[in-house]
Amino acid sequence: MSDEQDLIRTLRTAAQQVEGRDLVGGVARRRRARRIRQRVQVLLAAVAVVVVAGGTTAVLSGEDGPDAPPAVQVTPSPSLPATRPAVELWPEAVVKVPTKDSAGRRMHPVTGLSATEVLLVAESAFEKAGQLEVHDSASGTTRVLGDIPSPRKKYYPQLFTASREYIAWFGATPQDSIPWTDFWVMPAQGGKARRVGEVDADVDRIALTGDSLVWSVKEGGVYRMPLTGGAPERLPATDGLHLTAWPWAAGLSDDQPFANHNRVVDLETGRSADVALPDRAEYVQCDAQWCVGMLDGHAFVQRIDGAERRTLPEGLRPRPRRTLLGGSYALFQVYDPDRDKSGVPIALLYDLTTGTMAGIGERSGGVSSGNVGSGASSSAPSTTVFWDADEKSYERCANGGCQVKTRGGGKEYTVLNLAAVPR
Repeated sequence: MSDEQDLIRTLRTAAQQVEGRDLVGGVARRRRARRIRQRVQVLLAAVAVVVVAGGTTAVLSGEDGPDAPPAVQVTPSPSLPATRPAVELWPEAVVKVPTKDSAGRRMHPVTGLSATEVLLVAESAFEKAGQLEVHDSASGTTRVLGDIPSPRKKYYPQLFTASREYIAWFGATPQDSIPWTDFWVMPAQGGKARRVGEVDADVDRIALTGDSLVWSVKEGGVYRMPLTGGAPERLPATDGLHLTAWPWAAGLSDDQPFANHNRVVDLETGRSADVALPDRAEYVQCDAQWCVGMLDGHAFVQRIDGAERRTLPEGLRPRPRRTLLGGSYALFQVYDPDRDKSGVPIALLYDLTTGTMAGIGERSGGVSSGNVGSGASSSAPSTTVFWDADEKSYERCANGGCQVKTRGGGKEYTVLNLAAVPR
């Protein structure tokens, strides 16, 4: 594979082929295909936002789940509002990070650990996370924290989370038919990884809280296990809940993919609040304070109780399941039908508190396409947004069809560390 776009096309095609052979056992095949696509979670770095030329929007966001949402009608705008690039608005929060470490392993940012430190994951093999590293923008150096073990065949580490004391993650064997997940922690300053435990379940998110690891499962429900190990404990009154950013979890309006968040719960206090959803709202995601979604073809934001509802400029679309970042930001895909217009960003970062809009990357080659990532971070959401500023897109047409390809780049990421943005 020459780039991550080719990787995603290949995985998607393979999954579709698995799903479409016949109707007998189709449900099981679809489930296996979804689990196989989970393998790209640690590589969401380069494929979190993919906007395809010609106005069709395709999304893969590994940290948020393997499936792309159904098509949404996004009202195109002949002229999106002018936005300043994030690198101009917040230069002190922007750092260049190499795409490969000193051993030549491909790296992807995960999240900001502080205003100067960015957590990175390095691949040990194709699509497989093998080592954790930290880039320090103050010194311009990268140091190794430790190795990520691989205890089983066809095992893939999934999402990561960090506290002051530990970095934690979970791994799975997504090609197996039986759900299984294990949990690991590593000292935040580096050291040997330690296995905390394992469960027979499909885990979707994890969080660190005090002396425990907390996770939610894909069918809903939140569990806790001491960092010293032991039996998992289901937290009371968490049926149907999914972690968002600890201690918060969200309930869903139904059991369909990309269902609206309809309530938020503080798992420490038990306080619950229903989300004041407008009629016809779709793809609504909420955290402790804010919600984002689509309404009549337009992106909108609001408080949990419906206050401060704002309709955003035309041509913006939320990312599936994880548009909200860093507690105060939302990352949107950008669609502008004017293929020849220059200066159109690939994505737009919206400051929910101030209303500031910052462009991320820049469309190239007359193609409405590009890659922007936000890191394979679990709960809490990632505080990094990154892209390859030197990568250029172009369209190659042959045999009656066209494909978006990329050239250049591959040496360094431009990373916006939201933890360093002045507030």
